[in-house]
Amino acid sequence: MPFDRQGNKLTWKEFMERWKDGIQKVTPLQQLKVQMIGFVIVTVGVAWGLVVALYSKTWWLFVILLGSSFVITTQFLPTLQKYFIIKKVEEEMKGGLS
Repeated sequence: MPFDRQGNKLTWKEFMERWKDGIQKVTPLQQLKVQMIGFVIVTVGVAWGLVVALYSKTWWLFVILLGSSFVITTQFLPTLQKYFIIKKVEEEMKGGLS
């Protein structure tokens, strides 16, 4: 059974309502941060897989992982660019409010 931060028990319906409210409040910058963390985890996994595939001489796996590393890189770069753009816009908005 789920609990809130104060340790009170929540019903499944209450938990799902709070979860839904929390998900709706996620900012684009927060989404991009999580996405970039995921890219790093996947990249480490692919790199590790490449080493293991070379060591075990499973060339077909090496080729698949090598191709996926190109896909990951081409997905990561625009995400990184979006992150810096949104971060800059948010900083400018905060600076304009002060």
